[in-house]
Order: sequence, then C-alpha cells, then structure tokens
Amino acid sequence: MAAELGQQTVEFSALVRRSAEDSYLALKQLVERSRAPEDQRSDSEKKIDLLKFIAKTRQRILRLHVLAKRCQQVPLIQYCQQLAATLSSYDTCFTQTADSLFYMHEGLQHARAPIFDVPSAIEILLLGGYKQLPKCIEDLVIQSTLSEDEQKPTLKKLDTILRSKLLEVVLPKEIREVTISDGIAVLCVVGEFKVFLTLGYRGHLSLWRILHIELLVGEKSGTIKLEETRRYALGDDLERRMAATENPFSILYTVLHELCVALVMDTVLRQVQVLRQCRWKDAIRFELISDGTAAQGANASALQLAQEGELDSTGLKTPGLKIIYWLDADKNAGGSDFSSRPFLKFEPGQDTQIKCLHNSFVLDPLTGKEAIFSLDQSCIDVEKLLLKAIACNIHTCLLEIPRELSKSVSICCGSGDVVLKNEESMVADLRKIDQRL
Repeated sequence: MAAELGQQTVEFSALVRRSAEDSYLALKQLVERSRAPEDQRSDSEKKIDLLKFIAKTRQRILRLHVLAKRCQQVPLIQYCQQLAATLSSYDTCFTQTADSLFYMHEGLQHARAPIFDVPSAIEILLLGGYKQLPKCIEDLVIQSTLSEDEQKPTLKKLDTILRSKLLEVVLPKEIREVTISDGIAVLCVVGEFKVFLTLGYRGHLSLWRILHIELLVGEKSGTIKLEETRRYALGDDLERRMAATENPFSILYTVLHELCVALVMDTVLRQVQVLRQCRWKDAIRFELISDGTAAQGANASALQLAQEGELDSTGLKTPGLKIIYWLDADKNAGGSDFSSRPFLKFEPGQDTQIKCLHNSFVLDPLTGKEAIFSLDQSCIDVEKLLLKAIACNIHTCLLEIPRELSKSVSICCGSGDVVLKNEESMVADLRKIDQRL
C-alpha cells in the first residue's frame, strides 16, 4: 500500500480547494451550532471551540504553505524516487541471483562428469590386456616409473608437443640456439645463460616448467655459480611470471638478461678494484656512471641482489663504469682533473647490451683500422682490454710523430736518424702478445 500511495499524485490546486471547503464547512457548523436555541453551552466553552477551530485551520494552512515550498523541489524528489525504485530493483535482482547460484551449485555436484581413464581403455581395446594390472590384487603395487620400452615413445611424443608449443609463441631474437631432446627444451643466449624447460608447471601441461638455469657469464676461473636455493627461488619466480603472461619467453629473457648484465658489471668492477690494489695501483682510476653522470666510489654487489630470486626488471638500473688509465702517481690526488686522460667506458646501451668504448679514436696495430673493444662475457678480462687499449693508443701516438715531423720544413732527415716503421715482424710480435693475454 505504501508503494502504491507513493506513486499517486494530487494537484496542488485541488488540495487547496478541498482544504478551504473543509474549513468553511467546519466554520459554518460552528456558527449554526452556536445560534441554535438548544445550545446550553457557556460563552467560555464557545470561545474554546472557536479557538480549536482557529488552531486547526491555522495548522492546515501552515501545512499547505510548507507543501507549496516543497513543491518547488519536485524534480529532485522525483529523481530520489527513481533512485529508490532502481535500488529496490537491484536488491531484488541480487537476491534472485544469489538464490539461483546456490541452487545451481547444488545441481552441479550431480551434473559433473566422471574422470574416465582413456589411456587404459585404449590400451585394453588395442592390445586386449592391461600391463599394469597386478596378478594378485592383494599385492597391488603402483608403478611410479615407466619401463624402458615405454620411455622412448613417451619422450618422443613429449618432444613433438614441445616443438608445437614453441611454434605457437614468439621467441626473442636474442635466443638463437634452441634444442629439444629427451622431453627437454634448451634455450641458449651465447655468453649469457642457458635454460632447460619442459611442460607441466603445477600439473598444467600448457604451462612451462623450468628444470635448470645455467649462467654462462664468467671469467678465467670459470662461470658464475648460483646457490641452489637462490636458483630455485629465481626459477620459481620466473615460472609464476611466465604462467601469468601471454608472451612467457619475453619475460624469461628480460629477467635473465638483466641479471647477466648486472653480474657482468659487478665482475668488471671487482676486477678493476683488484687491479688497483695489486700491480696497477695508482696507474688507473675508475668512476661509476649513472644516468649520464660519473661518481667515484664502490658499487654494491649485484650478485647478491640478483641471487634473491625476485629480480624486478623495471626498477633495476645497472650503472656503467669508466676506467681512466695513464695516471701519474704524484698527481693522483683528490680534486685533480682527469678529463684529458684516455679511458675505457663500460655501460649498457639502449638495447641493454654492454658496450665497451674508448674515449678517443685509436688504431689497431694488427689490422691498421679503428680498434674495436668488445667484452667477452664468458671470460671477462678487464686487464686484457686495458693492455689492448694502451697498445693501440701507443701505436696511434707513434704514427702521429712522423706525420707531425713531415709537416715541419726546418727538420731534415739524416743518415743516422731513427725511422719508425710498421714491419711485419713487429705485427707478428704484437699478435703473439695478444695471444698470451
């Protein structure tokens, strides 16, 4: 009833007219009653009835006045009524939906299909028997591993599934070596890492599972080894990320590549620190390069950070390193200007690949062309690169000497002068030195 009354409307003019008519009839009845001869009431009682009529009429007029003021807000009232009706309908729909889901859940328990053992049924239909059925039911033993005759076709089938899955995804261009054998897919990035994968992460045959991660970054003593617990934590984190994205191998390469970059820069910094503490001492100086600025100091070990397993590919910024050489011991004091000294710079480029650059143009004595400095990440040797830079720099400076002397008119050559030549024997000696390094 309340909802029906709320939907009915009455014109304000009709309400005013009806109130005026009721007041007029009440006043008329009061007057006629007072004039009647049979009315034996006193004057005080008549005055009281008149005051009651006046109070009642006044209250009715005040209500009409308040109603007239409220009628100016009719659009807002209508909007509130519509909102209330909408919310009421939503409440009804939610209640009905909850009831329907409850009864549907009860019905699904009876509608679910049983899990049929299809492979066993096929084996019985084709071979007429069941190999794993025990001869005596009391001596039931579950066979946990396949026999040798069953392993070969199973692994062959798994290899086919792995090839099919790899064809469905996009591999990063840096992953150039992919091999599949014995149910294992091996993805290799030369000089960085090698990953052994298969299918079946958490029982899902469509998700990738990491069996082993092998780092190829190293130095003369061998490649860098991750602890077992750290490697498992890193593998578990990678599996979770790969399962949650449509391009799993992009995540795999990004995380492991940034890990390798951090390890390479950490190894370079460590080797430079060892060189400064040993025979090179004050002949070299290093500065960290971060966001385009250089600052001298020590770098926190990236290996410890990378081994935590939770490597954030968005927040890690690997700083670069500048190695300044040909420094004088007596000038190697605080505040000295080393801007004019030659240096080698190691830093990740825009393609996140580590680049090794020399600050000035130098010639390679072995090729006669511009010297190219590259970092072998599988066998990092900073001292070898420094010696090569010094040899190239010396060769370039020596070539400048006869060129500058030939420009001077006042200098003439004599029979006893020393002539600088790049003979084949000299080039062969340089090759031997380079091989020893």
